[in-house]
Amino acid sequence: MSQPTMAGTLTCPVCGAPHDAGASFCEACGADHTGQATGVPAHETHVASATPQTAPAGEESPLDTGWTGVVPSGAVEPPQDLCEACGQGHIVDGYCDHCGTPPPNPRDHFKDAPTAWLAGVCDIGLRHSRNEDAMALFADESLGRRAALVVCDGVSMATDSHIASLAAAEEARDHLAQPLPRGVGTPDAWAAGAGRAVTAAVLAANEAVKAAVTEQVPNPPSCTIALAVVEDDWIIAGNVGDSRAYWLPDDPAEPAEQLGADDSFAAERIRAGVPREEAENGPQAHSITRWLGSDAPEDLTPHLTTMQVRTPGWLLVCSDGLWNYCSEAEGLRDLLTTTRSSAGDDPAGLAQALVDFANGQGGRDNITVALARVAGQGSTASTGAAAPQEGDPVHG
Repeated sequence: MSQPTMAGTLTCPVCGAPHDAGASFCEACGADHTGQATGVPAHETHVASATPQTAPAGEESPLDTGWTGVVPSGAVEPPQDLCEACGQGHIVDGYCDHCGTPPPNPRDHFKDAPTAWLAGVCDIGLRHSRNEDAMALFADESLGRRAALVVCDGVSMATDSHIASLAAAEEARDHLAQPLPRGVGTPDAWAAGAGRAVTAAVLAANEAVKAAVTEQVPNPPSCTIALAVVEDDWIIAGNVGDSRAYWLPDDPAEPAEQLGADDSFAAERIRAGVPREEAENGPQAHSITRWLGSDAPEDLTPHLTTMQVRTPGWLLVCSDGLWNYCSEAEGLRDLLTTTRSSAGDDPAGLAQALVDFANGQGGRDNITVALARVAGQGSTASTGAAAPQEGDPVHG
C-alpha cells in the first residue's frame, strides 16, 4: 500500500512518487489508489500495471507509461523509383528530385515473352524522339501449337501514329488469339479459312486505328501492319504496307523467304527490275502505297502467304527499323545464325540481339523484332491484294 512521507502525503507503491492522501490515482504513473486512504487492505486495492498501454503502434500517447516518442506504424520503405538518368534522385511528381529529368517512357523500349518459344522487343532506336512502332503477341505454351505475332509501324508524317500502331496491333492480336477455322479439315480448307481470319483481323485493326483518335486532322493517324499466325506447324502471314514477315529455316538447303510483298514505291521499282539495294535506298524508298487509317486506300486485303513448316526454323515479323539494314531473307538468316552462335536459341535474347544490331548500324528508325521458334513438319503463297498501279495513292 502507499507509504507515508510527511503529514498528509503518501508515496505511490508502484513508482514511488508522492501524492496526497485523498488522491484516487497517481499523477505520475496512473496507478489506481482508490481505497488506499480509507484503509482498504493493499491486497484488495486495484493497482494499474506499470507496463506501457497497448495502443496500436504509431498511436501512442504521452500519458502512456514508458512513452518515449511517436513510433511509425510501419517500416518506412525508401523510394524505389530511382532516376535512371543520374542514379541519385527519385522520381517525384513526374521528375527526378535531383536532376529534374523525367522517367523514360515505357513505350521507348519494351519486351514481351508470352511463352518460351515466342518473344519480341520493340525499341525507339537512336534517332527518333518517340517510338511509333507497336507489337502484340499471343502464344500457347506448347511449341508450335498456336501463336499470333503482330507488328505495326506508325507512319511518321501522320498525327498520333504511335496511338494508331498500338491500337491496330492489339486489335489484330485479339482477333487472332482464337483458333482459326478449319472448314472440312483439309489443308486447302484451313488455308482458306485462315486467310479470311487474317483479313478480318486487318480490317478490325483498321477500324481500331480510325477509332483511336477522333479529331479531324490533316494527316490522320495511320500505320502499316505485318502479322503471322502459327497453328500446328502451319503458318499464315499477311501484311499491308512495308512491315514484313520472314521464314528463316535452319537448314541452309531450304531457302529463306520473305512472306508477302511490300506496298511501297521501292517494291514497285524492284518489280520493275531495279536492283533491291538501289530501290530500297533511293528517293521515296519508304513511301508506302497502302496503310491502315481513316485515309487508307479502299482495298486493304493483305498479301497472304500460307505454308506448312517441314523443318525447324524461325518465324520473324519486324518493322523496317530492322530490315533497313538487312533486307534480303538469306541475309537475315545469316545474321540470325551468327547471332545464335553467341546468344543461343532464346527468342527474347535473339530479338534483343537483332535490335542491338540495328542500333549498331545507326538506329535511324524505331525497331521491332518478334521471333517464334517453329519445329515443324510444306508451302503455298498467294496475295489477295492487287499490285498498286501508276496513279494509286502513296503514303510516305
